[in-house]
Amino acid sequence: MTNLKTNDQLLRKMRSAASKSLTAEELRQQKISFIMANFDEESSVTRDYVGAVLDKQDGRKSAA
Repeated sequence: MTNLKTNDQLLRKMRSAASKSLTAEELRQQKISFIMANFDEESSVTRDYVGAVLDKQDGRKSAA
């Protein structure tokens, strides 16, 4: 067994970040990133297109 120890400062920052609520725009950007990560690198799908589709599904006017 090893004696690994996580940095206390890092743990505090992670706890703080985990308790923070995301804004609607931050959540939208996370959704876009998640969707984009599931496409093949060769895909022609763009972040703007994914954002436009999400906006349409949410009933918002797309910025694109």
